[in-house]
Amino acid sequence: MARKTLYELTRDKLEIEIEEVDIVTNPLRAWKDGVRFIPTFKCGNKSLSGFILSREEIQNFLEAAGL
Repeated sequence: MARKTLYELTRDKLEIEIEEVDIVTNPLRAWKDGVRFIPTFKCGNKSLSGFILSREEIQNFLEAAGL
């Protein structure tokens, strides 16, 4: 659900590049990136994670990250 919301919110923002990292196939990369919870969104040094993320939380994160 969070993935779908993220893509909906960024659909018209072509300057935003989204990279998905699968923690099953890339556990070391995820650990180095500070991912300790799924889902986790990162932008620079900012991150957002939570079991259930609302559309508003994701939108606020994008705005705070300047996106």
